[in-house]
Amino acid sequence: MKWEKKGFICDCHTLDLPWYKKNTMTPLPILNNGVIRVYLTMCDEFNQGRVGYIDLNPENPSEILNYSKNPVLDLGEKGCFDENGVLPTCILKEHDKFYLHYSAYQKQKDIPYTIFSGLSVSQDGGENFVRVQKFPVLGNIPTEKHQRSAAEVMKQGDVYKLWYTANVGWLDIQGHVVPKYDIKYLESRSQTNWSENPQLSVALKEDEYGLTMPQVFFEDGLYKMFYSIRSISKGYRLGYAESKNGIHFERQDYKMGIDISSSGFDSEMICFGKILKYNNKVYLFYCGNHYGIGGLGYAELKENKIG
Repeated sequence: MKWEKKGFICDCHTLDLPWYKKNTMTPLPILNNGVIRVYLTMCDEFNQGRVGYIDLNPENPSEILNYSKNPVLDLGEKGCFDENGVLPTCILKEHDKFYLHYSAYQKQKDIPYTIFSGLSVSQDGGENFVRVQKFPVLGNIPTEKHQRSAAEVMKQGDVYKLWYTANVGWLDIQGHVVPKYDIKYLESRSQTNWSENPQLSVALKEDEYGLTMPQVFFEDGLYKMFYSIRSISKGYRLGYAESKNGIHFERQDYKMGIDISSSGFDSEMICFGKILKYNNKVYLFYCGNHYGIGGLGYAELKENKIG
């Protein structure tokens, strides 16, 4: 793949919102009423994320046409699994409803936090989302106690296929305790009732300690996955893998074709990438330096298909 970077779109200084003062994270683009709507994690001064959106011109995604004045999904109730931050990861549209899967943070005492997955629904075209339930749809299990997040859901026939991030331990990196996580697979006939028998989809290697935010397409008889790679030596980069069965993926990160810039908002990191196809174009939306403090940018594929 060969991507052409188109530049910066926004950060917390671009929009005048009292609840958006720090990181810009986890862009989730969809086509909605003739515009590109990008749902974002917009973090406050305490770095607690709420879900908002920006609407972009599909012919020129650097042009912001509109944005949410209030969170479309706010923090959860005190004591709940999503009380300290919510991050959009995947949207499915079924029966005129938008189902938003989201990652949710809760601060802890002996570890920094837990991150589990919730589900919300919108019946007004994606303007507001209401939680389907107040507890996780992907909560802790004995083998994955602290993190089951970054859900990517695809429906094929009557089966929902789920790729997600699962913790495999904790690391101390220069005095900071951070989770270590890879990508697992589950399937179900319901978006709220997943089995407890995950299979490994994408494994860590070398000095990596995080694989997250998977996005999967089914094309040419292959499952094609894009994801973010977190390593000690490089911070965040983007990766790519392929699979014939949708469960076990072969990493082909060398095909990704995009890296950090020599200067600017994405000169140190490029992370949380998500792809949107529009007419004959393919856009990649991604976040920049220091886990999105640098803001949001995008690139355009200079070939006619992904992979």
